[in-house]
Amino acid sequence: MQRNDSGESMNRMMKIRPVAAAVLALAAVLLSGCAGGAPNFSWAGLAVKGDTAFVAHNYFVSALRIDTGQMVWKYPAEADRAVTYYSDPLVDSGGNLVVGAYNGSVVKLNADTGMKIWATEGDGQKIIGPVAEGPDGDYYASSESGELLVIDSEAGTILRRIALGKLSTWGRMAVNGEKIYIATIEHKVVAVNAIEGTIDWTTDTGAAIAGGVNLVDGKLVVGTFADKVFALDPQGGAVLWETPTDGWVWQAPVISDSTLYATDLGGVLRALALEDGSPLWTVKLTAPAQAGPAVDGDTVFAGESKGMVRAFSAADGAQQWEAQLEGGVHGELLAVGGKLLVVVANAKYTLAALNAESGAVLWTYTEPS
Repeated sequence: MQRNDSGESMNRMMKIRPVAAAVLALAAVLLSGCAGGAPNFSWAGLAVKGDTAFVAHNYFVSALRIDTGQMVWKYPAEADRAVTYYSDPLVDSGGNLVVGAYNGSVVKLNADTGMKIWATEGDGQKIIGPVAEGPDGDYYASSESGELLVIDSEAGTILRRIALGKLSTWGRMAVNGEKIYIATIEHKVVAVNAIEGTIDWTTDTGAAIAGGVNLVDGKLVVGTFADKVFALDPQGGAVLWETPTDGWVWQAPVISDSTLYATDLGGVLRALALEDGSPLWTVKLTAPAQAGPAVDGDTVFAGESKGMVRAFSAADGAQQWEAQLEGGVHGELLAVGGKLLVVVANAKYTLAALNAESGAVLWTYTEPS
């Protein structure tokens, strides 16, 4: 959540749900302060295409070489202080980059050159979660106004607005066939029919969902601030199972080989069977874990709020290595090409690349001021 606008957002959210106000208060604490470089209004958004990583943070979207961390391009050339970026960029089916901004605008960029293809005019209704590509090839962006914006992928015009009933989302949406699944701060998971522009079903999980939703093997999976992980039926929204955690689950769990991995603010990494949510193993970390885990083959990676990154065996949770970074790990972890990309906050750098086998820091990236 953006630190420089937390007062306005908190007032609005307090009128909706007390827990939502608590979410914002916690975000403000986690993201307060900065240590050199550009000011950290939030943690950065991250995406990968081939040998290039894309970082969206503060006033810029940047492309970096994954092997060296060298910047390839940045957008815009000069900072526009009215437009800030930090949600995960979307790499669409055509290989282009689409990023939502905090002022409600969406920009489409050529991923190879950083040249702007088009940008919508922001209406001030904050886009916090990543943009999704729908089954019709259009883009879908959830704004804080409680609307799902449908944007023409070629022209960048807003085709329609689907009312979600004043629900707001901070996490990644899932797309399957005609349906788009959205997890919201106001406790709800919503299935939207993208073709008809209607809501097919809504399920109340009983607590805020700050992370997104993952759809794997016929199950929708979310983590909540009720200290639980849920699996839902994507057809009708019925709860298939729920499993308690040791604290708030901030990011969406990840799934690999029918196993679900989740972290929580109680400082626990756990592995659950996707089929029924039964525990397979748990590891007690040394600090709260707000970042979601990453999985690469037989290894699970977890980052902690005090900057520690650890690698574990996916089979039994045995630790393989640990590495201490500056600041705190609050954003995305991505394993790619033998490297682990780690987004950090309140540090001199925004992104670090670690050797996935040893945890050695290979390079760090400090965004432009």
